Amino acid sequence: MKYLYDAGSKGGKKLLLLHGTGGDETSLVDIARFLDGGCEILSFRGEVKEDGMNRFFKRNGLNQFDLESLEEETDNLYEEIKRVSAKKDVPLSDWVLVGYSNGANIAAHLLLERETELTQGIFFHPMSLGVHKQKFSLKDKRVWLSFGQGDPIVSPESFNELAEAFSSRNADLTIKQTNYGHQLAAEEVNQARNWLHNLPL
Repeated sequence: MKYLYDAGSKGGKKLLLLHGTGGDETSLVDIARFLDGGCEILSFRGEVKEDGMNRFFKRNGLNQFDLESLEEETDNLYEEIKRVSAKKDVPLSDWVLVGYSNGANIAAHLLLERETELTQGIFFHPMSLGVHKQKFSLKDKRVWLSFGQGDPIVSPESFNELAEAFSSRNADLTIKQTNYGHQLAAEEVNQARNWLHNLPL
């Protein structure tokens, strides 16, 4: 899996980036550096192609997800995260997952459906994928989610279902709602930055 790595500065946050549909490993780098100027960055490129656009798992239409692809690509991504983390000597628990849209969806699925040492996530405009099979506690997870009330892709029902999946299993959950659509808004990025800098060391 193609990825970008930047060691950042000593003491910087460790941010693991997962782009939205049509993005690549560079798409969230500027956002990451705004979130933490000295951050260490590990950013992956989704390997699934949809009309030439990069994604992390297949879909059969808008919000019609290929669940077999979802599970396969979640496992593939997790194996790559573990491999590169070992190579760079970064404990999994040090990473903060930062995902947007499709990237946020697979990151949330990874935390919800795989028992992992990854514990922290900033997920911009995620939604429920309709898969909630696991019941293990998420009390060690700290998750920040954003939702745009004018979002034409993520419905309130789908967002709320995802939020409930985390909160019902005791994750430490923070939610930011804006009046915008599916695009990233300055106020949500600013709040995500504040949340990140208040994470316990």
